[in-house]
Amino acid sequence: MGPITVEMIRKRSEHNDGVLETLEELVLQEEGIDKIETLGRLCPNLKILYMPNNLIPRLENMNRLKALEYLNLAINNITKFDGLEGCEMLNKLDLTLNFIDKEGLMTATKLRANIHLKELFLPGNPCTDYPEYRKYVIAAVPSLKSLDSQKIKPSERIAAQQAINALHAELSEACNAPPDSEVEQTLPQLNEKGEEIRDYTVANRVQEYNEMQRLKEEEEKKSQNKSQERKSKRRTGFEPLPTEGRIYQRNEGGFDFTLLESDCGRLVLCDVAVGRYLDTSLIDVDVQPSWLRILVKGKLLQLKLPCEVKTDESFVQRSTTTGRLLVTMPKVVPDRKWSNLLPATSPVPHLKSKVNASAKISCSENVLGPSAVVDIHNIVPDASAGRQVDPLLKHETQTANIIANDVELMKSTKGEDNDTSIDWENDVPPLE
Repeated sequence: MGPITVEMIRKRSEHNDGVLETLEELVLQEEGIDKIETLGRLCPNLKILYMPNNLIPRLENMNRLKALEYLNLAINNITKFDGLEGCEMLNKLDLTLNFIDKEGLMTATKLRANIHLKELFLPGNPCTDYPEYRKYVIAAVPSLKSLDSQKIKPSERIAAQQAINALHAELSEACNAPPDSEVEQTLPQLNEKGEEIRDYTVANRVQEYNEMQRLKEEEEKKSQNKSQERKSKRRTGFEPLPTEGRIYQRNEGGFDFTLLESDCGRLVLCDVAVGRYLDTSLIDVDVQPSWLRILVKGKLLQLKLPCEVKTDESFVQRSTTTGRLLVTMPKVVPDRKWSNLLPATSPVPHLKSKVNASAKISCSENVLGPSAVVDIHNIVPDASAGRQVDPLLKHETQTANIIANDVELMKSTKGEDNDTSIDWENDVPPLE
């Protein structure tokens, strides 16, 4: 709630390239204006002025608007008709839903100075409850052609002019009469929904506007606080996992990841797309027996593992082509159904078939955990050497021997073919 400012006018004058001196039309709707100032000095050439749904209590500082033709001040707090004597070209005036009562109606004679005023709108004002209000306005403003969208007939004008003195005396007596005694209400009236019922007065309208502004400011503060809370702060390191309560999974960076078990059943693999051009120094990995935490540029990815893993034997690899991060975590208790089909000498059989050579070479450079992987499978001599050989391994050994014999046979046959040569020169006839 405040007066008209230069910034407010420039904001609504974009259709005129922000030039105020030549501005002819201006709309200042629902701006909380309670005072008209600087308008005639800044915009002297205004012809159309819309200022509905504000808090303007009186018409003032409008003497410089000589070219003003249409003035709309609907839904304001105006109580009198004064202040428009300087608007020489005023043709249309809209004062719908204001607070012009019987006392304010007597000031309608001041509109006689506006000789070009043809249309006047006063519906929704308290003065319309007066039975002879239309006659009084027609007699007070002779230049009117239409009142409340109804044309004024010549006979109606003649009758109003003849009764002007009696109407004026009756109206003055009604204004001087003491108001009806009303019992003050200590408790507010409530409707069926429990909402407070207020009278439509100037004070209540200002109070409601202030309450709406306060609620609007509170909502803006709440929205700002929520937006600040949504912006998660970048973490500088891993916080210790809580010993009590529930631990939640997190994906603050919205990373695309895959968490699954390997084909051999001995590993848990986590593949994370961290970006191709992201520097490895901005990535940190923490492997816990039941949790995996990855920190990428201060954004935390916290995942619950499907089973318990060995943290000391876990390691991290990063592809030099795609930049994807692969965390390999051996299980503490591998699946037994795969133990007889796959040899125990290969610590990472899944990587041999699915990780390219470039990733293997860069493993020692991009490792974020232990510097090397220790193979613990051959520390103790195999005690099952004297046991019965598994049929599957026996079949694979026989197949390998057969392939080796076939290769040697092909090499020997190729050597014999190279030693055998035939002289074809004697069978070729001489050239003529």
